[in-house]
Amino acid sequence: NIDIIFLLFHKLNINICKDIDMKSKKITIQKKGNENIFDKLSNEWWNEKGSFEALHAFNPVRIKFILNSVGKSIKSLKILDIGCGGGILCEPLARLGAEVTGIDENEKAILVAKEHAKKMNLKINYVQSNISDINFQKKFDVITCMEVLEHVQSIDLIIKKSKESLKSGGFFLGSTINQTITSYLTAIFFAENILKIVPQNTHEWSKFIRPNKLKKTLLMHEFSNIKFQGILYNFFLKKWNYINTEKINYLFASKFE
Repeated sequence: NIDIIFLLFHKLNINICKDIDMKSKKITIQKKGNENIFDKLSNEWWNEKGSFEALHAFNPVRIKFILNSVGKSIKSLKILDIGCGGGILCEPLARLGAEVTGIDENEKAILVAKEHAKKMNLKINYVQSNISDINFQKKFDVITCMEVLEHVQSIDLIIKKSKESLKSGGFFLGSTINQTITSYLTAIFFAENILKIVPQNTHEWSKFIRPNKLKKTLLMHEFSNIKFQGILYNFFLKKWNYINTEKINYLFASKFE
């Protein structure tokens, strides 16, 4: 019976996840931080076949999700991209007419982003800073936080700061990774250690975020209209697609009113 098999797998999934959670320090190498990884890869941000190939392939799906969530043209909207890296998402947003600001702690990534935007003749405001250390003079219509939450110590702080930086009626959108055995096998074991499409030690399973935890935090900070969309990266076709489960990667959308 398919239902019984699903329930048994679900129970096994929960138990294994609990076991990994208790042993996460043994399973995943404790890093000093992602900064050293991204420093080493600073020359690869705009190599579409390099270490950030999956991020470049992610852009069409991310842009589609942003446009559908906002529900209108983003031309002239003020958008902040938190954890912008080398500007992979900022540039297509700017090409669609948005007034884009990108913020990242990594100095080398920001330098690469500025240089590439200049080369592409794009006007993007890049800021090298931690989001918690800066107070923007203007508020934003949209804030994106893609592939960032699973790397921070406290999602509460970054969501609180995003709320403070949004206009009333503004959107907080992003993507992250669920905390399941499936995500461990896919995002860490296979992606980092076997297929090596993501730099090794990029992720820590203990920092992956269950959708119900993220939803609870968003509601606590007065966000509403919270939606989740499961996504999956096909390692062989090198393409992202929407799927009907949030077991691994997922996009999220919310609105502050």
